[in-house]
Parts: sequence; C-alpha cells; structure tokens
Amino acid sequence: MDSPAAPVSSSRSRRPPRPARGRMIRVRVSDEEYAALAEKGAAVGGMSKLLRDHLDEVSIRHRDDERQRLAMLNRINANLNMISRWVNTHKSAADAVQVMVYLADVQREIGRVLAAMDRL
Repeated sequence: MDSPAAPVSSSRSRRPPRPARGRMIRVRVSDEEYAALAEKGAAVGGMSKLLRDHLDEVSIRHRDDERQRLAMLNRINANLNMISRWVNTHKSAADAVQVMVYLADVQREIGRVLAAMDRL
C-alpha cells in the first residue's frame, strides 16, 4: 500500500511582498547629471534602485549650524593667536597665571563648540 505523498516543499523561498510605491519624485537634471545617473544606475539595475539603495546614506547639511561652528572656531583660533603673540612678545614678563587664565577661556570655548556639535 502506498502512503499519500507528502507535499513537496519548493527549494525557492518566497520573497516578502514589496511595499506599495505610489509616490513619484521628479527632479530636473542637466544632460551631464542624467548621463552620470544613468551610467551608475545601469550598473546596479536601474536609476530607481540606485536611488533607493543610497537613500539612507544621504546626510543633510545644516549650513547655518556649520557657519556658527566655523565662527566659533575662528574666534578660538584668534584667541590662540593673541595668546601666542603676547607670550612671544613678552617672554621675560610672561605671567604664567595670566596665560593660564587665557588658556582656560579657550578651553571653555572649545567645550561650547563641542556641546553645540553634539546637539546636531
């Protein structure tokens, strides 16, 4: 007597369902930009796949924050230059305590810049 055959499992696994893609993004590009995108897209299976694959790698630049950080760093640099000039000019009269006070100010400013960068 033959036993009923067990269902044969397929060696192929089913793909998870694709998310619905009902939105379209349109961007105007130059001929050169389009050619570069088309070339890179052809290498990975199309421009849409290229853009989807790299979506998480895009970082947003906060230009106002960058300008503020640059301004703070420029002030720190100016302070360091003033301290260096003062110490080099007044080598014999350089008061170590006064220099330490200036360096502590610079250190506080660096701490402010680092704290501002952490908030981003």
